[in-house]
Amino acid sequence: MSKADPFDVLLDLEKRCRLNAERLPAAGAVDNKWIGVGFRVGDDKLIADMTEVEEILDVPVYTKVPGVRSWVVGIANVRGSLLPIIDLRGYILGSDMQQRKRGRLIVINYQGFRTGLLVDEVYGMRHFFQEDQSDAKPRVHSNISPYIKKTYSREKEDWPVFSFERMAEDERFAHAAL
Repeated sequence: MSKADPFDVLLDLEKRCRLNAERLPAAGAVDNKWIGVGFRVGDDKLIADMTEVEEILDVPVYTKVPGVRSWVVGIANVRGSLLPIIDLRGYILGSDMQQRKRGRLIVINYQGFRTGLLVDEVYGMRHFFQEDQSDAKPRVHSNISPYIKKTYSREKEDWPVFSFERMAEDERFAHAAL
């Protein structure tokens, strides 16, 4: 029985890989995909641009902070850093979540300031093509409308794009103290 030279085996493997590998698309042929994170605030299903989301967490143990609005849940120690937690439903809709421990945190980083936004539910990543963008006015609560940039529609389901950046720039968001 003859043994093949290991180097020849590697060369043969490389040759077969190159023959069967798919070619990368040309620069102009790349599909223009948009990726977002789906979530729910109250009864409204929304989506946020993936570039505005730093991470998604379960609700950590937190400490309440006195002298702040009801929608400021508290502050948590997340991997050695303090993270303020905001009830997004309470902030936008005016009615705080009843069972905050069941929610999820979407962590944003706006101008170097990390904030955990408590939402009712997170649906995960959603992928859309440019042609999925819709001009239709989304049906969302009137308090959410100022933060909507555009809408994507697929399979008869609308996904209004919520801008965490617009929300963070809102003066009311910055004034959490009573």
